[in-house]
Amino acid sequence: MDNFQPSEASHDESGPGKALSPEPAGIVPATPALRASDADRERTVAILQAALADGRLSHGELEQRLERVYGATSKNELAEISADLQPAQWSGGSSAVSKDVGVMNDFVRKGRWKVGRKYKGTAVISSGVIDLRDADFTEPETTIHVNSWIGTVYVVVPENVDVQVTGTGILGGFKQDREGTNYAATHRINVTGMAVGGSVLVVHELPDDKQRKLLKREQKSIGN
Repeated sequence: MDNFQPSEASHDESGPGKALSPEPAGIVPATPALRASDADRERTVAILQAALADGRLSHGELEQRLERVYGATSKNELAEISADLQPAQWSGGSSAVSKDVGVMNDFVRKGRWKVGRKYKGTAVISSGVIDLRDADFTEPETTIHVNSWIGTVYVVVPENVDVQVTGTGILGGFKQDREGTNYAATHRINVTGMAVGGSVLVVHELPDDKQRKLLKREQKSIGN
C-alpha cells in the first residue's frame, strides 16, 4: 500500500499557530484626523460671519459654508472651510509698524495696520491695546513682544490663527483666554515679553468695559 502524503493544500492555514504576514515595508498607518467639537464649529462660524460683515462672503456663500461647518466631523475639515478667509498678507505698500510705547499714557493700535515679523509694545504705569484682528501680516509668523510695567496690555488676536504665549511674569503674568488651534493655520502669532507688576492678556474679544473706554476715548478725540 502506498503511503499517503498530505499535500500542502491540506494544511489548515487558519490555525492559531500560523504566523501572520508582515505588512509591506514603507507603509505607515494613517493618523486619524482630530475630531471637531462644538466650540471648534462655533469659532469657524465666527470667522464666516466676520467675512460676511466685511464683504468677503455673500449671504449665499455664508449659507453654503455654514452647512459644511455643521456637517464637519474633523478639525481639518473646518480649517479647509475658512482657509481662504485668513488675514490678508501685504507684500508692499506702507512700512510695517514696529513698536508702540506708553509711559503714564495709554496707547492703542487697532484697525487696518501693517505688522511685520516683529512688533514691540511697552506700557509703563499705563495700559495698551494691540488689536490684530484687522491687521495685515507681511510674514506667515509674527512675534508680538510686550513689556508691561505696572499696567495692563490687551493683545487681541483673530479667530483663525495659531497663538502661542510664552511671556514671563514677575508679580504679574501673561494670560490667554483659550489655547491655540490644534490644526495647521496659515498664520502663527507668538506673544512673548515680560510683565512686572502688570498683566498681558491675550484675548479674542476685548472686555465690554474696555471696549466702552476705547469708544469714549475715540468720541473725545473727535470732539476735540
